[in-house]
Amino acid sequence: MTSPKHRPTRVLRDPADLVQLKRQAKELLKAYVAGRADAVAEVTARYQGAHAGTFALHEAQLVLARSYGFASWPKLKAYVDGVTVRRLAQAVRAGDVASVRSMIAARPELVHLDLAEDDEHQALHHAVLTRQAEIVRLLMRHGADARKGIWPHRDATSALTIADERGYTEIAAIIRDEEARRQSAASAAASPAAASSPKSADSIAAFDQTARTAVVTGDASWLRARHAEGALAHYRGLIGHAVRSDREDMLALLLELGLDPDEADNVAGLDEIVPTWGEPLRECARSGKIAMARILLTFGANPNTNVYAASSAMSLACSRQDAAMIALLESHGGRLTPVAVGGLGLVDHAIKLLAEDAAGRTPDGLTQPGSSVAQDLLWGAIESGTSEIVRLALERLDWARDDPRWHGILENALYLRDADARPSHVEGFRLTLARADPNVRSRRGATLLHDIAASRGGLTAHDRVSFASLALDAGARLDIRDDLLRSTPLGWACRWGRIELVTLFLERGADPVEADADAWATPTAWAEKMQRQDVLAALKR
Repeated sequence: MTSPKHRPTRVLRDPADLVQLKRQAKELLKAYVAGRADAVAEVTARYQGAHAGTFALHEAQLVLARSYGFASWPKLKAYVDGVTVRRLAQAVRAGDVASVRSMIAARPELVHLDLAEDDEHQALHHAVLTRQAEIVRLLMRHGADARKGIWPHRDATSALTIADERGYTEIAAIIRDEEARRQSAASAAASPAAASSPKSADSIAAFDQTARTAVVTGDASWLRARHAEGALAHYRGLIGHAVRSDREDMLALLLELGLDPDEADNVAGLDEIVPTWGEPLRECARSGKIAMARILLTFGANPNTNVYAASSAMSLACSRQDAAMIALLESHGGRLTPVAVGGLGLVDHAIKLLAEDAAGRTPDGLTQPGSSVAQDLLWGAIESGTSEIVRLALERLDWARDDPRWHGILENALYLRDADARPSHVEGFRLTLARADPNVRSRRGATLLHDIAASRGGLTAHDRVSFASLALDAGARLDIRDDLLRSTPLGWACRWGRIELVTLFLERGADPVEADADAWATPTAWAEKMQRQDVLAALKR
């Protein structure tokens, strides 16, 4: 759990300005000493040892840094000075060991951060991909996770898996040596001889457990006391815990004490700011807790939840056909997004949204950033298999056949929720494929055939053959290599053991040898690594 005092409540400018931050620290110092309520609340929440008579500039800088989500002023300054995860990745790729060492010293947390919200590469991935042994060891010594994969195919893309599958034996050995060293150190630290004094009851984990217990047992006095100390001011998790624990009384108390009904936060593990909010209300909608939802909304919860990578409260209420919850959310301004409308297959609602959009009446914030009503409807409908909405949305899109946005849409079709909807699902895929080039590539260089081979959406072997056949009939190529595994669709099919696709691709003219491939990325190499005798036999035939 992230410490409450380090959860960001301020948002940095882009680009950040150190002069402005120094000015903000001086303003905070002045406001706190003067007793201004907002400054006192911020300081109390971030720095327990503050006293107005002795509060100094360096303490104001610490509070400010914590409000921006950094553990200290030097870490905030390092970020502003360019010590970021992107710069670290650049230094890794360039083999600049000195810069990597310097940046990690300034901000050790960088080794655990993804490059971006939509790019889960970490610095260690880049060190392995560029075969930088010294940097791999350096990153591992500072806690890098060699078992973390990259979305959307995490099973195939951890740093250790990449090293193993490419035959980078020296890199894999370093990773395993460092993991063993960590395990040994952890065992030594846990031994009675090495045991230190008991951990303080004020530790993050202990505080978290005690706070959650207080909610479950209804210990209002403990919660009030901690609030008076400022320990709950920016705490995240207790509101949702009260909802999950069915404690309406504690939910009301926490909200009366001023805790955020949305539990708004930023997505962890990133340098960039990616907001997420509304999990307590979403949980109410998911479990039908109308009374608690009413309490949250009364205290100002946003009815249009935006929980990262999750459905909204309104879409959950609609999927459960919870008329009372829907009415409650609507009475507070709740609405269905076009993605949800497409995902739920609400044809009449989709027609209404498209008509409003044509008339210029689409509310701000209804669509995804940089998207449109038609695009969002298509995204949701192609996953739900609502071919009628797919057709309606396609009529409003004028994208060129090679527009890169087609790839994400078509890849989203590879999720089958309902066996009964398969004919409509395939029809939506076919309609979209008629407008798009099947060879449009993802940001990682994968094509639709690659995605089908590694399908994550519940596809059967029959489904994979059906989708792949449609793509091949539309002109999908079998000789394109992706950027990460540097393999063709046949290589991917061999890696994931899709014997039905191996057979199909070979029948359609795929090269079983691929003499131009890296030795570790040929179809045969993948089949041997995965110990797929059936695939090897098909390749030999």
